[in-house]
Amino acid sequence: MYPGQWTSILVEQQPAEAIRTIAEVGFPGVELSTEHINMIADADDPFAAADEVLGTVQELGIKMPQVHLTISLNVADLDPATREAAVQIAERDIELCVRMGIENGVIHPGGAKHETLKGYEEEKRVRVESFKRLADYAGERDFNIAIENMMDGARHVNGALGQRSYGAVIPELLELLDDIGAPNVGICLDTGHAWVQGIAMEEAVRECGDKLIALHIADNDGSGDQHRTPFFGSIDWQKGVAALREIGYHGIFNLENPGERGLEPEQMVYRIRYALDITNWLLSAQ
Repeated sequence: MYPGQWTSILVEQQPAEAIRTIAEVGFPGVELSTEHINMIADADDPFAAADEVLGTVQELGIKMPQVHLTISLNVADLDPATREAAVQIAERDIELCVRMGIENGVIHPGGAKHETLKGYEEEKRVRVESFKRLADYAGERDFNIAIENMMDGARHVNGALGQRSYGAVIPELLELLDDIGAPNVGICLDTGHAWVQGIAMEEAVRECGDKLIALHIADNDGSGDQHRTPFFGSIDWQKGVAALREIGYHGIFNLENPGERGLEPEQMVYRIRYALDITNWLLSAQ
């Protein structure tokens, strides 16, 4: 495993600038954030913007194995037009990521609260349909889809399943992967989401097993998704990292810590360097 930092920590910077800042602090890896893939897609010449990012990554010798695809996408929306638009945006993102040499795209499983069980079952069907399509599109481009675990919603939510949110437990995602049946689709474990859900990191890691292909590393105190750097919440990081080694995960240990944002630029650099020091210690302490 090696430390990584998502570029959204520097959301006010352009993608190549954010990558350069993170690399100069000393991080060997980055995740391209959803904000930055959207900046690239919205550029006057998206391919030129993607090429600039790739050139920066190659110049700096930094690894950029994963991206958070557009975060607002709901590929399980029951409205056909909305669902089709979401799939097309995901395909656009994938095309740009392949151009930048990125291998894994993190995406939410999608879904909504339904008043009836019939709506929930229909959503399950169209979700599998959409992900099969994305898996085929990505597979033709040697790209992987990493479906992220979510959290349950607020209490007293009206619906057939109450406050339940699809994908808030790992077995639900494993069932989805079985239904999709594609070798290039796996799981992105968000440690913060799991901990809010009441799932210890080490258990979540073991449940993912060899389906784990990406990480979103964030800490919290269990009361909400606070996106803090490790050791600024109550997750047991030593047990979690030990479990990652146990299952043979060797990829990027990617920090998703927007809870650290909001400082002046020079203070942000200090904060990023501090997060790197903590992560280096954690990964070397086992």
